[in-house]
Amino acid sequence: MGIEIRAATKADVEAVSATGRRLFVQAYGNTSGAEDIAAHVEDYFGESAVAVELAEPDVTYLLAMDDDDIAGFMKTRQSAIPDDVPANRALEVQQLYVCASQQRKGIGRLLMDRTVSSAREGGFEGLWLSVWQDADWAVNFYRAYGYQVKGTAVFELGQSRYTDFLMWFPLEPAS
Repeated sequence: MGIEIRAATKADVEAVSATGRRLFVQAYGNTSGAEDIAAHVEDYFGESAVAVELAEPDVTYLLAMDDDDIAGFMKTRQSAIPDDVPANRALEVQQLYVCASQQRKGIGRLLMDRTVSSAREGGFEGLWLSVWQDADWAVNFYRAYGYQVKGTAVFELGQSRYTDFLMWFPLEPAS
């Protein structure tokens, strides 16, 4: 596999935005009304939203590059930690998407491995995330990686409300 993992830069805004839009709709496009999906995609994957986040020091986008194409990406953020997460200093995995044509090739694991390594080096106690409990493909991936369900949270997408699992992955300190 010729996948290269690298950090996104401001030069990647347009490509990350287009890829994020496409992959969110691929994964969740049929879960809510078209207007709600369109608004969510603009709010979270619009070029201006991605540009602002790439400029924030507490946000990191990792890109899985297959030549010049983004095969997948992962966004992490240093954010407030929910009460159900057993840590004082943890990194949130906010987005992890892999193109349908690239799934089951280990790309998600490559992105997660790089993030785990960076988080460990940064002194974080672990990683946490929120994932829709009915997204079996995602929940199964996280469980197989070693994440544990620690609680639930409500996620609102327009007029729809979903129950998400709060999942936790503890890190051993870097040796």
